Amino acid sequence: MPILHRLNDGIAVLSLELGRGNAIDPPFIDALHASLDEVERSDARALVITGKGRVFCGGLDLVTLYGFDAAGMDRFVAALDGIFRRVFAFERPTVAAVNGHALAGGCILAMACDRRVMADGPYQIGLNEAQLGIPFPAAPFEIACQATPTAARSATIVQGRRYSPVAAHAAGLVHRLGAGGGALEDALDDARLFAALGPAAARAVKAELVAPVLARIDATAAPRRARFLEHWFSPEARARIGALREELLARHKPAAP
Repeated sequence: MPILHRLNDGIAVLSLELGRGNAIDPPFIDALHASLDEVERSDARALVITGKGRVFCGGLDLVTLYGFDAAGMDRFVAALDGIFRRVFAFERPTVAAVNGHALAGGCILAMACDRRVMADGPYQIGLNEAQLGIPFPAAPFEIACQATPTAARSATIVQGRRYSPVAAHAAGLVHRLGAGGGALEDALDDARLFAALGPAAARAVKAELVAPVLARIDATAAPRRARFLEHWFSPEARARIGALREELLARHKPAAP
């Protein structure tokens, strides 16, 4: 299964195992929605999202998305806004167990969770949208602003700095470094603290916390999506994204016999 789901002492754990670095494409979004539906139907009181191996989530699937036309890309960005908004607003408290690299959209996915625990290893977390010549859609932008301490916003959101786990913790992008090089067990510890709360009260308090951010997302989604698409198809962004796409294709090219 692309997303493994298990229930552990009232905590739902979703393990992203979609291949290709958990690159975000339409099937990724559909699979995550389906898994969140399953969690909502369960009696879980908290949710942990993690990845597999050395990657939590590598961001958008640029290899596939580069070929989308304007209408297809418009639908994708709307769906992207929708899945990030849903994770951010999820009624149960959420913890990201960032087991490895979390870049661009993968960083946003982690930021959409209430708490972030990152494995301490040779990994990077950060945003590269501005470096690719594209602005943020509404949900990624508002979530990034909410999750990034003010002192780190320029370096993180504008410059696109990539942080090591230790630097990310120092900057406040992640709340905790996992003991022993992992992230899941410490994330489960945080989730147990959430699960011990009165569920109705926890949902009410979280709803109040996220409401102003959701209002900004909803108010700006359409114009920010239009601006994103304008830049996505600009010559500068096509050149930058195309170069990165070629790099990704070369990296995953099968070895010659």
